[in-house]
Amino acid sequence: MDHRLVIVGYGTMGVTHFEKLADVDGVEVVGAVDIDPAREHYAAEDGLHVYPDLEAALADDGVDFVFVCTPNDSHRSIAEAALRAGKHVMCEKPAMLDSEELAAVTSLAVATGRVFAVHQNRRWDEDYLSIKHLYDDETIGRIGYIETRVHGSRGIPGDWRARKAQGGGMLLDWGVHLVDRLLLMVDSPVVGVYGRLSFVLGKEVEDGFKAYLTFANGVEALVDVSTTNYIPLPKWLVQSVRGTATIDDWQMNGKVLFHAETLDEEDDAEPIAAGAGMTKTMAPRKVDFKALVANDPAVEFLPLPRVDTDVKGFYRNALAAADGGAPLLVAHAELLRTMRLLEAIEESHRTGQVVAFEPAAP
Repeated sequence: MDHRLVIVGYGTMGVTHFEKLADVDGVEVVGAVDIDPAREHYAAEDGLHVYPDLEAALADDGVDFVFVCTPNDSHRSIAEAALRAGKHVMCEKPAMLDSEELAAVTSLAVATGRVFAVHQNRRWDEDYLSIKHLYDDETIGRIGYIETRVHGSRGIPGDWRARKAQGGGMLLDWGVHLVDRLLLMVDSPVVGVYGRLSFVLGKEVEDGFKAYLTFANGVEALVDVSTTNYIPLPKWLVQSVRGTATIDDWQMNGKVLFHAETLDEEDDAEPIAAGAGMTKTMAPRKVDFKALVANDPAVEFLPLPRVDTDVKGFYRNALAAADGGAPLLVAHAELLRTMRLLEAIEESHRTGQVVAFEPAAP
């Protein structure tokens, strides 16, 4: 079945979705709605019908999908209006401002029998899928520590993203991605959450944050977002007792180092001069990281896994869910868990305490 879709909010993300959906079979973007006349002009130039308002778009019986691409604070009202009008909904992330809103909208989607699919597109990033491959396959052994981060130095965008009432701040902007992927990768309850938000730019919303998560299976993780770092740290760093892997940037530069022997107390390291003292414990291995050469016979560089990925899988899944009830790849329960964990990070920052999040299995 062919679907006809209207984009609500024809800004950067609206245009991006229009361009990507052009290559997806089974759907046609036919129109757009936007309160900004300039954006309406762009939509018309792209050959889309411009509706005078949301009500007119929802009244069009020839439209069965609505894509919500507006600022975060308007997601709920638009999604609910669309669902009540019998339309399926795709929605930009974060789906809602909080877990209460999200629960209400997902419940309405179930009650109306319509699809509510949230664009958690970073699940399709190759860097995440590469690290997930290492984690699932235990390529360097069982991974026990994970750092996932995104760093920039341009501050908070000077639009609605800097306003609390509109859902601005880095928790909802990037935290919703990094936490979502981490919870998907580590299949275990989160038993403890400690978070600190950053307000160094003096805005009303956080310009970054750090969150430390403890999983019931023993995995520890750091989620790290900054908009004020001019020397970005690795996007990913994972460790096991047998190896370490990093992915440094969007271009998939990184390293996987594996120790083929079991570590024990009889290590043959020689003490080295280190600063004002000596150390044997921290003596480096014989590795040339620039040349990716290991001169220690117990250590080897492994190739960083490369994973074919296509974010258009998100659109195809939403359409398949509308056609025949295919399960959503971004499940409602996963969305709620992520949103509640973001709220736990805020609570931890507010109280200065570790927040108990999920009980471990008995």
